[in-house]
Amino acid sequence: MKIMTAMYTLRRGGAYGRFLMMIEAFLERKCEVHCLSLTPIQIEHSFYHNHTIHFPFKKVDGLIAKLAVLSIFPPWAIWVGWRNKIDLIIAFGSLYAFVQGFAKWWLKKSMVTLIRGRSSFGLEMQNSSKWTLCMNNFMENVGIRFSDRIITNNVTARSEILKRVGKKKDIDVQVLYNNIPPMNINEPENVYQVRDKYGIPREAKVLVTAGILNRGKNIETLINCLSQIGVENLYLLVAGDGSTEADFRYRDSLQGLAKKLGVEKKVIFTGWLEKEDLWEVYRASDLFVLSSMNEGMPNAMLEALALDLPCLGSNIPGVKDILHHDELLFDPLDRRSLADKIQEVLYDPHGFDEIRNRCREQKMVFTFDWKERFYKLLAGEVCHKIGNFEKGFRRCP
Repeated sequence: MKIMTAMYTLRRGGAYGRFLMMIEAFLERKCEVHCLSLTPIQIEHSFYHNHTIHFPFKKVDGLIAKLAVLSIFPPWAIWVGWRNKIDLIIAFGSLYAFVQGFAKWWLKKSMVTLIRGRSSFGLEMQNSSKWTLCMNNFMENVGIRFSDRIITNNVTARSEILKRVGKKKDIDVQVLYNNIPPMNINEPENVYQVRDKYGIPREAKVLVTAGILNRGKNIETLINCLSQIGVENLYLLVAGDGSTEADFRYRDSLQGLAKKLGVEKKVIFTGWLEKEDLWEVYRASDLFVLSSMNEGMPNAMLEALALDLPCLGSNIPGVKDILHHDELLFDPLDRRSLADKIQEVLYDPHGFDEIRNRCREQKMVFTFDWKERFYKLLAGEVCHKIGNFEKGFRRCP
């Protein structure tokens, strides 16, 4: 079985990690993978082929990179697909479905699209022009309609996609939740050593949030809550960093807000942490809080669950799928309610035990082999079958 996919470059964040897991799922089953990209995506495997083009700019971000993807990738995908006799196209997102859809049409191959959130949300948070939003929505709609099968990671997204398609096209849409990824967890360091590293008193209560720092994370709500709670020994660890200039400006604004509210010594920005370092921060914390306005299905929260760190999250799709119970969810726009909930959880032993037990229940739900389930969805063992789509899979062991 020969697969063709595309990713213009790898950046920080759970979505890109999931993209690599997807490729690994094919390679572990000895399927040949052809990946189009602007920068090398280095994977050491004899069945993996990275097709890169020369990009003359050092910064693979912004308008120029997007125009390169939109203009170069469609004919290039046709060429790579035809030359390598690919059997199946995998689009990692509706915009990649738009880009690779022309190859699907020209080569008469099936295309499966993974949709992990609304790409338009980030544009809306950046106050993009109406023209940009209209073009983005147009490409998303075309990409969805090009797809033969769609796999998304939360129930609400599935409903929205089906509503978007309407009765004009019969597309099979399935839900595959993110899992708690395999975690090579070493013996924990002394939690006090981690707290000492960040200047946090040993008797303090510690909140932690993590991820790519962008406006959608709504971290200003957490900082405001910290000032409203007014407890002396309560700290907030913000683990992560931005990946674009807009993200870095947002990070700077958060630091300015903390200073304005007089809690700059209690809000600690760790910068980007590698997995093992992040897990040590989780172990040194008392409560994980994700106040995002939009998520696909956050890996940072799943990793917190894996380490038995109690979690609270916004009552939004993706997060709601993970936490499920109302007592673990909050309105991300209601700062006072969130402040009260945090205070109740951290300073009421009964409330803390209840939240921790609920989180342990959810941990079991998301402990499964994601790559195995993903492959079964593609192989048609769960979804409806599509013509020669199945014949190609039978060539894979």
